[in-house]
Amino acid sequence: MSKCIFLSHTHADKPFVRRLAADLEAHGIRYWLDEAEIKVGQSLIEKIRQGLDSVDYVAAVLSPNSISSPWVQRELDVAMNQEISGREVKVLPVLYKPVELPGFLLGKFYADFTDEQKYPEGLKRLVESIGVVFNRSALDSSRMGSTLGEALDRASQINLPMLSAPFHRPFQYMGMNVDEVLKIVGGERNKVGNIIVENDECRMFLEREGSFVSFIEVDIKQTAPFNQDQEFDPEPMLGALSINPSELELVRSKIHCHTYYDHRKKLKVTVMCVYNGGPISVGFSSKYYGM
Repeated sequence: MSKCIFLSHTHADKPFVRRLAADLEAHGIRYWLDEAEIKVGQSLIEKIRQGLDSVDYVAAVLSPNSISSPWVQRELDVAMNQEISGREVKVLPVLYKPVELPGFLLGKFYADFTDEQKYPEGLKRLVESIGVVFNRSALDSSRMGSTLGEALDRASQINLPMLSAPFHRPFQYMGMNVDEVLKIVGGERNKVGNIIVENDECRMFLEREGSFVSFIEVDIKQTAPFNQDQEFDPEPMLGALSINPSELELVRSKIHCHTYYDHRKKLKVTVMCVYNGGPISVGFSSKYYGM
């Protein structure tokens, strides 16, 4: 399983952190991000502590805002204590804005992201410190789709929040063993062994083929009732699921259905209204990629 990195940051630096998270994932690096992992009503302290206990690295995103944040200081105290006590967790300073490094981080190599020109080299240093080969082509931003930040901004304009786990980037369950997925997402199996997970925000259907997940569909309940003759912008729906539209190629667009290919993951992604009066759904399939 790939290494996992905790992104310690303050809310003011969120746009940068979302971009960094997308670029880390493009390199096959899993990340822990608060807005994706913490659900409404859950204890922030408890969930953050669980996150810190489950990762291999902690990226300290440093800026004047984060240095003065008590939350970031608390997260780094926990991480540094784990590092000092011998647990296999490593703190990685990420310099987002010019700031004097805290004393406990002095002497550590850091990744410099303080301007746009330094971003690729900063990312290279960060991913290589995790033991992953840097792939500059993963930073290709020539596609026509919006960035994740832009998609999230448009989602917020229609009061659609970023959805938390298990609906966060649901394609991650594609190809996984059904029993393993059930432990992660919860929910229940239907009579034929498919998994259904549902709350007030979403209904997620994970279809099995043999012992593995082969198709996923997420119904975003807040978009109902919707009709197939209504035009809609699919990118806010992708943003709500933490999917970067700029990583996808739009191959077909109809009033009620927009089809994308994710060439890195070899997935077909559809954003559509399946039936009149229903919600907008986002589906993921590897079987029909390229068709």
